[in-house]
Amino acid sequence: MNGIVSLLDDHHYQLVENLWAELEREFSVRGVYVTPYPHFSYQVAAQYNVEQLEPILSNIAENSTPFHVVCGGLGIFTGPHPVLYIPVVRSQQLNQFHQQVWSATLETGSDAQDYYHPDYWMPHITIGFADINRDNIGSMLQFLSERNFNWDIPINNIAFIHDDGTRQVLRSRFDFRK
Repeated sequence: MNGIVSLLDDHHYQLVENLWAELEREFSVRGVYVTPYPHFSYQVAAQYNVEQLEPILSNIAENSTPFHVVCGGLGIFTGPHPVLYIPVVRSQQLNQFHQQVWSATLETGSDAQDYYHPDYWMPHITIGFADINRDNIGSMLQFLSERNFNWDIPINNIAFIHDDGTRQVLRSRFDFRK
């Protein structure tokens, strides 16, 4: 995965890392560590022309002010290997920002994944992925079911996570003007 994302603030970043560690300890799941940066994604593509992409992201950040996103509950993307996530509520401000990012960066990438298209996008914070299956998902949901995921998260950055062929690396981060 190569992705254009926003990293979470320090507090929520730590909450997500703690969740990942708990799920690993309790259920021996580690798939989420493929992308070891708590975030939500705006666009994911097979490849990007980084020399074109990074100036665009920098410009977006220079012309953006921090905003908040709200989360709530738990969600599951179903399939043979379900994805467990915390949904991010789509607001008008988030939708506008996403549309701006999508439009400005689409031509810099190849094979952008359609489910990040503004018409289909379901922003989320992944907490379980790859090694989750029908045998362990029920127990994981029960384990997490009484937790409060009603979070209000300040967003002040746009970043690029690059797959270098062996791992996913935070290649660049651009903070919004304050």
